[in-house]
Amino acid sequence: MEFEIEFTDITLAEADGYFKEVQEIMKRDSPCKVWHLRSNATITSESGIGIIEIQCNNEKDIYILNYNSSIGDLFYNPDIQALSMWAQESGWNIPQPHPDLVKSNISFWKHFWETFIIDSDYMDEKYGIRPQLVIDKKKRNKGKK
Repeated sequence: MEFEIEFTDITLAEADGYFKEVQEIMKRDSPCKVWHLRSNATITSESGIGIIEIQCNNEKDIYILNYNSSIGDLFYNPDIQALSMWAQESGWNIPQPHPDLVKSNISFWKHFWETFIIDSDYMDEKYGIRPQLVIDKKKRNKGKK
């Protein structure tokens, strides 16, 4: 999938979105060890332009606060896939939509949660841990014995 991503936040833009570079800029420019950056991420693909409002933090978390899709299709959505791909390739955790955003369109977000494109503590609590995560945890626990 080909896409471009641009940020309105100056720090994310300067670092091209890479976590390690954002972290270095924050260390250089601010004495705070705990930080949050809020930005619009504009994702341009062959499907059009999607705008996702995100909040990033020093723990590598990305929270999706708002979303304007480039396409109306419920199950094929390049914007969320692109954001998740970018996040993981750039050193961030898998994005999580804000619980209020999930509640406003549960079937849309549940599809992306079930296919591991996004994470959601809200859906983990509501539906239980996804089967693949349970298998992965069992494998990890076997190695600890």
